[in-house]
Order: sequence, then C-alpha cells, then structure tokens
Amino acid sequence: MKKHVSVASADIVRAFARRAGRPSSSPGAGFLPSQDGLGRDPALNYNLSMQLVALRYFVAVADHSSFNAAAERLGVSTSTLTRSVSTLEDDLGLTLFERSRRGVQLVQSALPVLEETKKMLASLDAIASAADGAARGTKGELRLGVRSPPLGEPLRGMLAQSRKDHPGVRFIVHKLSDHDLLVDLVARRIDVALAPSFAPWPQIVMEPLYRERMVAAVPQDNALARRDTLKWTDLHRETVFVQEWAQSHAMREFYASMMGIGLPLQSVPAGKQTVFSLVSAGFGVTLAQQSQAEASFPGVVFKPVDETNARVECCLAWSPQSECAVIGRFLASMRESAARRGAGASVIQRKPR
Repeated sequence: MKKHVSVASADIVRAFARRAGRPSSSPGAGFLPSQDGLGRDPALNYNLSMQLVALRYFVAVADHSSFNAAAERLGVSTSTLTRSVSTLEDDLGLTLFERSRRGVQLVQSALPVLEETKKMLASLDAIASAADGAARGTKGELRLGVRSPPLGEPLRGMLAQSRKDHPGVRFIVHKLSDHDLLVDLVARRIDVALAPSFAPWPQIVMEPLYRERMVAAVPQDNALARRDTLKWTDLHRETVFVQEWAQSHAMREFYASMMGIGLPLQSVPAGKQTVFSLVSAGFGVTLAQQSQAEASFPGVVFKPVDETNARVECCLAWSPQSECAVIGRFLASMRESAARRGAGASVIQRKPR
C-alpha cells in the first residue's frame, strides 16, 4: 500500500523528473537543459505532457468523487482514467484516493497535492491563454505615438472601434514631437505612430489613413474671427505660430508649402494647447486640424480656410521589422475603419536613405 505523505509542487516536479529518466537529486531536476543546450528534450516534453494529462484526470476525479463521473465528464474511458491516476500515484509515491464500494474519496494527506495541482494547472492555462491571445493579436499591449491628442473625428471613432474589436489590448499613448516619434519608432519604444505624411521618415513604413481639412485658429477679438471663411492671404499680416523643435522643421515647411514662403512664422517648441494659449492671449494665429477644432478652447475661434490645398494627410507609421500580431490587428482595424468612412489611401513605403 502506498504511503500517506504530504506532497507539494516540488515533489510533483521530482516525480516528473523520475518519470522522464532524470536523476531527481541533481540540481534543477525536471528542468535540466537538453543535450543541444536549448532546453528541448522530446522525451522529457512527452512525459511531462502525459503527466499533465494525469494531473487533470486527478483533479476531475477529486471534484466528482467518482472515476465513472470524471471519465464521462472528460470524454475518456473509465479504464484509461483509472490507469492514469494509478500511474500518477506510483510516480508520486502515495495514495491519492481511497477506493471502496461506495466510490472514491480523496485521502486527507493528498489535499495539499490537489491544491498545488489546481494552482499549477491554472497557471498553465493562463500561460496558454496569454500565448494564444498574443499569437492572434487579441491580448497584449500597444504603444501608440501621437503628435497631437486624438480629440475628434475621424480618428476618435477609429480608435474607439479598435478598442471595441480588441478589448484585451491595452493602449499606452505617447505624445511626442515629430523627431521623437521617429526615434522611438526606430528604437521600438513605440509600436505605431499617427503622424502627418509630410514628415520625411526613413526606415519607416507610412500608410495614408485619412485626409483632414485645416482650419485657422484666431483670437476671438481679432477681426478675422468675424469672417465666415478665410484665405491664406488673410493670414499674411498675422504672426503665425508653428509647432517646431530643433530637430524637426517639417511643420514649418508644411505651413510654407500651403501659405507661401516669406510669412512671419514663429516657432513654438511646445504642444498644441500651449500654442492655443498664445493665440487666446492675442499674440498671433495658428493652423489646426478640423478634428482639433471640435474641442473648444477659451478665447480661440476656429475658421475654415477656403483653399484647395488646406488639407493634411494623416498616416499610420510603423517599423517594417514589426512582427507582433497585436500591431498587425491594430493596423487592420484602422484600415477597415478608414475604408468604411471612405478615407482609405494607398500604402507608401519610405525606403532607407
């Protein structure tokens, strides 16, 4: 008769090692590196797999207090289940169940084994679930870089749809300058960026997502605030603020390409809210995307610009080396949302220079 002894998870591991032909007294028994040094041993993996099945059978019998009921629940024969549990008892060196005509009952000393087994199987199931979610891109983390907060449509709706489609993905948003967006994409500190197409980014894939109208942000007491629409020439006598950092002049060049060269553009190395604060105080005017105008700002009036080139193209940007399924699913979701809104565009690949 097998002994009634206390067994914990470490004893289960040692039993696995003995089953696989490994000396349990050696350091790290049951987790020894294989001969190829890569930690893969087909015989050990097979035996561990068989033992995991036996442990699941053990839990089922304990839960149902019956070999027949457990076998029916698992969809296996009673004889298969009985042999597997008996082999597990031999490997562990103790009796797990008391058999009688009235059925089976867990031996009191085996209760710690059952508790440890349930913990281990739950952990393995959690690992399998996490791995499956990561492989399918339905679970994980996505680090999104933005130049300006995604306040209005259509971007707000696209992100909301992506969140609805993939509730298991956690979004982390990084608000960065043009230069830092590129640096962090290349360094893989962010996964995807939402950026205007005028940013010349080598080594990055840029895919146009949608186009958006540009509007003029003017002080509420400025005469331009009383106009229905504005022309570029209406802004030529104003100080025009542009977000610009020492490492990036792309926004200045974009403004000049729309409004004409020789304008009094004044650099502001800060976020859009800071620029709007300067406009509100009457220091000048600036340009903004239509979506940014959906969020009102005290003392600032947003006016449509009646010019054919008063548009900006917004892109998805990511590293061509990215192989993460979470990134792939996010890109696909954003493309589908753009297509439904009639804002899709062709892919642009920026080749390394």
